[in-house]
Amino acid sequence: VRKAIAYAIDRSFITQTLHKGLSRIATGPLHHSSPYYTENVEKYGPDLDKANKLLDEAGFPRKGDTRFSVTLDWEPGAIDRTVAVAEYLKAALKRAGIDLQLRTSPDYPTWANRVGNFDYDLTLDALFNYPDPVIGVHRSYLSSNIKKGVINTNTMNYRNPQIDDLLAKAAVENDNAKRKALYAEFQKTIVDELPVFPL
Repeated sequence: VRKAIAYAIDRSFITQTLHKGLSRIATGPLHHSSPYYTENVEKYGPDLDKANKLLDEAGFPRKGDTRFSVTLDWEPGAIDRTVAVAEYLKAALKRAGIDLQLRTSPDYPTWANRVGNFDYDLTLDALFNYPDPVIGVHRSYLSSNIKKGVINTNTMNYRNPQIDDLLAKAAVENDNAKRKALYAEFQKTIVDELPVFPL
Protein backbone atom coordinates (compact mmCIF):
# COMPACT_ATOMS: atom_id res chain seq x y z
CA VAL A 1 0.00 0.00 0.00
CA ARG A 2 2.83 2.40 0.81
CA LYS A 3 4.42 1.70 -2.57
CA ALA A 4 1.09 2.26 -4.30
CA ILE A 5 0.77 5.62 -2.60
CA ALA A 6 4.30 6.49 -3.72
CA TYR A 7 3.50 5.59 -7.34
CA ALA A 8 0.35 7.73 -7.21
CA ILE A 9 2.34 10.89 -6.39
CA ASP A 10 4.12 13.12 -8.89
CA ARG A 11 6.95 14.65 -6.89
CA SER A 12 8.03 16.74 -9.89
CA PHE A 13 4.69 18.55 -9.66
CA ILE A 14 5.42 19.32 -6.02
CA THR A 15 8.95 20.58 -6.62
CA GLN A 16 8.38 22.38 -9.91
CA THR A 17 4.85 23.75 -9.52
CA LEU A 18 4.05 24.00 -5.82
CA HIS A 19 7.60 24.89 -4.81
CA LYS A 20 8.27 26.87 -8.00
CA GLY A 21 11.50 24.98 -8.71
CA LEU A 22 13.03 25.94 -5.36
CA SER A 23 13.12 22.39 -4.00
CA ARG A 24 14.54 19.13 -5.26
CA ILE A 25 13.02 15.64 -5.22
CA ALA A 26 14.30 13.67 -2.25
CA THR A 27 15.07 10.06 -3.07
CA GLY A 28 15.63 8.61 0.39
CA PRO A 29 16.37 9.28 4.04
CA LEU A 30 19.72 10.98 3.37
CA HIS A 31 20.03 14.41 1.78
CA HIS A 32 21.73 14.47 -1.62
CA SER A 33 24.59 16.56 -0.19
CA SER A 34 25.50 13.92 2.41
CA PRO A 35 28.79 12.09 1.72
CA TYR A 36 26.85 8.88 2.47
CA TYR A 37 24.02 9.53 0.01
CA THR A 38 23.28 7.05 -2.76
CA GLU A 39 20.93 7.59 -5.67
CA ASN A 40 20.91 3.84 -6.32
CA VAL A 41 17.40 3.34 -4.91
CA GLU A 42 13.90 2.89 -6.37
CA LYS A 43 12.74 6.27 -7.71
CA TYR A 44 8.93 5.78 -7.61
CA GLY A 45 8.05 7.93 -10.59
CA PRO A 46 4.34 8.55 -11.03
CA ASP A 47 2.69 5.38 -12.40
CA LEU A 48 -1.06 5.22 -11.76
CA ASP A 49 -1.44 1.81 -13.41
CA LYS A 50 1.19 0.37 -11.08
CA ALA A 51 -0.44 2.06 -8.07
CA ASN A 52 -3.83 0.57 -8.94
CA LYS A 53 -2.34 -2.88 -9.55
CA LEU A 54 -0.54 -2.85 -6.19
CA LEU A 55 -3.71 -1.78 -4.36
CA ASP A 56 -5.70 -4.54 -6.05
CA GLU A 57 -3.03 -7.07 -5.10
CA ALA A 58 -3.02 -5.79 -1.51
CA GLY A 59 -6.72 -6.62 -1.21
CA PHE A 60 -8.18 -3.14 -1.57
CA PRO A 61 -10.50 -3.32 -4.60
CA ARG A 62 -12.46 -0.27 -5.67
CA LYS A 63 -15.96 0.04 -4.28
CA GLY A 64 -17.30 2.66 -6.64
CA ASP A 65 -14.59 5.29 -6.81
CA THR A 66 -13.01 4.52 -3.43
CA ARG A 67 -10.84 1.75 -2.05
CA PHE A 68 -10.39 3.09 1.50
CA SER A 69 -10.05 6.32 3.48
CA VAL A 70 -7.09 7.60 5.48
CA THR A 71 -6.36 10.87 7.24
CA LEU A 72 -3.45 13.18 6.49
CA ASP A 73 -2.10 15.52 9.12
CA TRP A 74 0.66 18.04 8.57
CA GLU A 75 2.98 20.09 10.65
CA PRO A 76 1.62 23.65 10.73
CA GLY A 77 3.98 25.85 8.78
CA ALA A 78 4.65 27.34 5.39
CA ILE A 79 1.65 26.99 3.07
CA ASP A 80 3.69 25.76 0.09
CA ARG A 81 5.27 23.00 2.20
CA THR A 82 2.11 21.90 3.98
CA VAL A 83 -1.36 22.95 2.91
CA ALA A 84 -0.64 23.12 -0.83
CA VAL A 85 1.08 19.72 -0.76
CA ALA A 86 -1.74 18.20 1.33
CA GLU A 87 -4.35 19.45 -1.14
CA TYR A 88 -2.34 18.09 -4.06
CA LEU A 89 -1.97 14.70 -2.33
CA LYS A 90 -5.73 14.52 -1.79
CA ALA A 91 -6.31 14.93 -5.53
CA ALA A 92 -3.45 12.61 -6.54
CA LEU A 93 -4.48 9.75 -4.26
CA LYS A 94 -8.13 10.07 -5.27
CA ARG A 95 -7.07 8.96 -8.77
CA ALA A 96 -5.89 5.68 -7.19
CA GLY A 97 -9.14 5.31 -5.23
CA ILE A 98 -7.77 6.50 -1.89
CA ASP A 99 -10.00 8.95 -0.05
CA LEU A 100 -7.57 11.26 1.76
CA GLN A 101 -9.22 13.17 4.58
CA LEU A 102 -7.27 16.30 5.46
CA ARG A 103 -7.03 16.98 9.20
CA THR A 104 -5.63 20.35 10.18
CA SER A 105 -3.98 21.15 13.48
CA PRO A 106 -4.51 24.62 14.94
CA ASP A 107 -0.94 24.72 16.26
CA TYR A 108 2.31 22.79 16.48
CA PRO A 109 1.60 21.23 19.91
CA THR A 110 -1.66 19.71 18.64
CA TRP A 111 0.06 18.18 15.60
CA ALA A 112 3.05 16.99 17.68
CA ASN A 113 0.73 15.38 20.25
CA ARG A 114 -1.13 13.48 17.52
CA VAL A 115 2.00 12.24 15.79
CA GLY A 116 3.92 11.56 18.99
CA ASN A 117 1.04 9.42 20.28
CA PHE A 118 0.64 7.52 16.98
CA ASP A 119 -2.81 9.09 16.46
CA TYR A 120 -2.48 9.50 12.71
CA ASP A 121 -2.56 7.56 9.44
CA LEU A 122 -0.28 9.76 7.31
CA THR A 123 1.50 12.99 8.12
CA LEU A 124 3.66 15.55 6.38
CA ASP A 125 6.78 16.35 8.34
CA ALA A 126 10.20 17.88 7.79
CA LEU A 127 13.00 15.50 8.75
CA PHE A 128 16.47 16.97 9.08
CA ASN A 129 19.77 15.18 8.45
CA TYR A 130 22.17 17.50 10.29
CA PRO A 131 25.92 17.10 9.66
CA ASP A 132 26.05 13.36 10.30
CA PRO A 133 23.32 10.70 9.91
CA VAL A 134 23.86 9.58 13.52
CA ILE A 135 22.50 12.92 14.72
CA GLY A 136 19.55 13.52 12.46
CA VAL A 137 18.65 10.29 10.67
CA HIS A 138 19.09 7.41 13.08
CA ARG A 139 16.47 8.76 15.51
CA SER A 140 13.70 8.36 12.94
CA TYR A 141 14.33 4.69 12.13
CA LEU A 142 15.82 2.95 15.18
CA SER A 143 13.31 0.67 16.92
CA SER A 144 14.94 1.60 20.24
CA ASN A 145 13.75 5.17 19.61
CA ILE A 146 10.03 4.39 19.50
CA LYS A 147 8.78 6.58 22.33
CA LYS A 148 5.08 7.20 22.59
CA GLY A 149 4.26 10.78 23.41
CA VAL A 150 7.55 12.16 22.09
CA ILE A 151 7.97 13.94 18.76
CA ASN A 152 11.20 13.75 16.69
CA THR A 153 11.57 10.06 17.42
CA ASN A 154 10.55 6.95 15.48
CA THR A 155 6.92 8.08 15.33
CA MET A 156 6.22 5.64 12.47
CA ASN A 157 6.62 2.80 14.97
CA TYR A 158 8.96 1.31 12.36
CA ARG A 159 10.76 -1.87 13.45
CA ASN A 160 13.37 -3.64 11.37
CA PRO A 161 16.25 -5.51 13.12
CA GLN A 162 18.33 -5.27 9.92
CA ILE A 163 18.05 -1.46 9.98
CA ASP A 164 18.89 -1.37 13.71
CA ASP A 165 22.01 -3.45 12.97
CA LEU A 166 23.09 -1.36 9.96
CA LEU A 167 22.74 1.89 11.88
CA ALA A 168 24.55 0.52 14.93
CA LYS A 169 27.47 -0.55 12.74
CA ALA A 170 27.51 2.72 10.76
CA ALA A 171 27.58 4.76 13.97
CA VAL A 172 30.97 3.32 15.00
CA GLU A 173 32.58 2.45 11.65
CA ASN A 174 35.86 4.35 11.16
CA ASP A 175 36.50 3.21 7.59
CA ASN A 176 34.64 5.75 5.45
CA ALA A 177 34.16 3.39 2.49
CA LYS A 178 32.66 0.72 4.75
CA ARG A 179 30.47 3.31 6.43
CA LYS A 180 29.23 4.52 3.06
CA ALA A 181 28.35 0.92 2.09
CA LEU A 182 26.38 0.47 5.32
CA TYR A 183 24.42 3.66 4.66
CA ALA A 184 23.80 2.64 1.04
CA GLU A 185 22.21 -0.61 2.22
CA PHE A 186 20.21 1.34 4.82
CA GLN A 187 18.86 3.72 2.16
CA LYS A 188 17.90 0.91 -0.22
CA THR A 189 15.99 -0.91 2.51
CA ILE A 190 14.18 2.19 3.76
CA VAL A 191 13.19 3.22 0.23
CA ASP A 192 11.93 -0.31 -0.41
CA GLU A 193 9.89 -0.53 2.81
CA LEU A 194 8.82 3.15 2.82
CA PRO A 195 8.07 3.93 6.46
CA VAL A 196 8.62 7.46 5.12
CA PHE A 197 8.11 8.50 1.50
CA PRO A 198 10.46 11.43 0.87
CA LEU A 199 8.91 14.17 -1.22
